[in-house]
Amino acid sequence: MLHLHTTRASHAPGRIWTLFRTLPDQLAISDPGLIRLTLATRGTLSVLLMTLLAMLAAHLLDAAVRDFASGVTLSLMGPFLMREPTRGQRQRTLLMLALPAAAATIGTALLHGQGPAGDSVFLLLVFACFLFQPRSPRFIGIGLVAVVQTYVGLFLELPPATLGLQLLSIAAALPVIAFACFVVVPMRPGATLRRTVAAVQGRAARVLHSASLVEGDSIGWARLRRDLAALNEAALAADDQLALLQPDGREAVRAGLIDIELATTRLIEALRREKPGPRHSLRMRLHERRMRRGHRYAMEPGMLERGSLRASLVDLGRAAYELGQSARAMVPAAHPIPGPPPPPGPLAWRLAFRVTLAAGLAMAAGMALSPDRWFWAVMTVYVVFLNARSRGDTIHRGVQRLAGTLLGIASGLGLALGLAGHPDLQIIVLLGSVFGMFYFFLASYTVGIFCVTVMLGLLYGMMGASLETLLLLRLEETAIGAVAAILVAAFVMPTRTRDQVMRSGRGVLAALVAAVRASREAMSGTAGASPMEAMRKVDRQVADLRLAMAPLTAGRLLLRRTALERPIPALLECVHWTRVLAAASQEAGGWGDDELVRRAERIEARLGELGGSTARPQAIVLASAQASFADRGGLTAALDELERAVALLADRLEIGTLEGFALET
Repeated sequence: MLHLHTTRASHAPGRIWTLFRTLPDQLAISDPGLIRLTLATRGTLSVLLMTLLAMLAAHLLDAAVRDFASGVTLSLMGPFLMREPTRGQRQRTLLMLALPAAAATIGTALLHGQGPAGDSVFLLLVFACFLFQPRSPRFIGIGLVAVVQTYVGLFLELPPATLGLQLLSIAAALPVIAFACFVVVPMRPGATLRRTVAAVQGRAARVLHSASLVEGDSIGWARLRRDLAALNEAALAADDQLALLQPDGREAVRAGLIDIELATTRLIEALRREKPGPRHSLRMRLHERRMRRGHRYAMEPGMLERGSLRASLVDLGRAAYELGQSARAMVPAAHPIPGPPPPPGPLAWRLAFRVTLAAGLAMAAGMALSPDRWFWAVMTVYVVFLNARSRGDTIHRGVQRLAGTLLGIASGLGLALGLAGHPDLQIIVLLGSVFGMFYFFLASYTVGIFCVTVMLGLLYGMMGASLETLLLLRLEETAIGAVAAILVAAFVMPTRTRDQVMRSGRGVLAALVAAVRASREAMSGTAGASPMEAMRKVDRQVADLRLAMAPLTAGRLLLRRTALERPIPALLECVHWTRVLAAASQEAGGWGDDELVRRAERIEARLGELGGSTARPQAIVLASAQASFADRGGLTAALDELERAVALLADRLEIGTLEGFALET
């Protein structure tokens, strides 16, 4: 027993070292480009600098720190809401955010002591923010700043005499935010894209790692499929940032991204054909190590048997190396041209009415519980409805907010009591909470709310408030807001989760039709056909479908799988084999095989029928070249598997009586 204990202890430092060694890879996997890390760092720095400035100004002007709360609030929200791709756009957004902050501050100062008038204005503001939200993405940030600043002003009940200091704090917050975001922690497009490309290379190496563990078991193949999907997500994230590069470097990196996706797909198909064994596993581990070190491949893939596992490994290694070289050689555009803004959407009358009704219910119940803290309930309604597209989304976000608040209350109370009398440690944990709020809010809403609640608990503790009473009241007000939002979402003009899933599923099928059409064009030698570019749109639509399915998958721990979920595995199988077909058809175009093109045309038509499309595929004129036997074999296998996947999807849809992904009338 002593020997066993000693052996385990001796392995502990090795495990810790392995954890730290792989931490950068894990961070790159969860945050390609480290954009969330950059946002969290600059947001935390902005809040810290503005808080220190507010304390200094309060001391010099003999005022209370709370008089500068408007500026601190803007410094908390500004870095999070400046999400545009170019520096000029972010600077304009920062200036625009100051306008609603100042207007809300002036309004709450004038409404000081007016009672019901201030409450009514708050409801009208909530209605206006959701009404104009679809007009432009920037309206979301403007509305959020206006609502939160109004909430802070009504909550603190600052008198009109402090209006000058409040506006001064907003003016001071602008250079502080600019200094933190544009000077200390700027968003450098070139460095961000290089990190994103490194994440793509790391995910390709992770595919090799998973491939070395595959020995015919279904669990291994499922892991390999997930790693391939993660590689596609990282490549999509890198592709979205290419507009910030010079045109010549942009095309080189885009070609490298497509090459590494093609090589990875070919490797998986080679593994499927050759049935990997121990020697294959060792070879793949060596290639993984070589890729992670960025070594150059001297051997050409053409020197090996085409389609073999060794040729596929060399091909993937060369693609990863050349992508890295293209990323290092790229030059950011001196004056990047932002993409065209999306067309303004219609006014959201229905959504605005539902949110205002829920906010009114939360306000009434919150006032009955606490006349001074009802704002927590209304803010819960606002945040729960924000970006929620269906009834299930609203319920899901309401439960997440409750769970995060409950966990944060327990942790915040424990930290406040445990760190009492240690202001230095309290400040460190407080800044850590702010950092966690920025870092996790978009990735995990529950964890983000947890960090917010911990931050509030520490603040109340540092101010000497009664923690147990305040935190319990916050939980109750949050529950009131969540219940009000869920009730209105469920019973007042609801947008069904089923409809949103149908709409997103139909979008995936439409993108698959376009990808199969592009593969068909590539097989026939049509100039400009790019199946892998078409797969980019498929990946975006799959991400949208996963977002729509989130409320259903979250409830799977308690409920059985719904009819809406049953076709999804078959649909994802169609996505995989469409990708394989796209890779095979793009590898060498102009194969003019009449039989294969007709099969692709039938698959395209069947997918269109499942998506509710009645248009027939256009005929394509075939080139004169013929496919080699090896090329034809790869295409035939991809078409065989895709036909089976489409037939399975049709069966699953018929069993669920969903009649495809067409919306019900």
